[in-house]
Amino acid sequence: MAEAREPLAADEARLLKLEEKIAYQDKLVAELNEVVVSLHRRVDELRARLDTAERTVRQELEGRDMANEKPPHY
Repeated sequence: MAEAREPLAADEARLLKLEEKIAYQDKLVAELNEVVVSLHRRVDELRARLDTAERTVRQELEGRDMANEKPPHY
């Protein structure tokens, strides 16, 4: 009977090790997901700021007749 218990104990140890790995990977996936969500929010924020800056520059340039202006160093 001792021989029958040894493979069972080995299987249980192996199963426990696999469960620990899965738990660690689940935690890591959740942490990485938080990072991805945070970066996505930051990208959205920066995209909005860039759009605002582009609109501002376009509005400034549309109001000027640059072909007739002399460069500032003249």
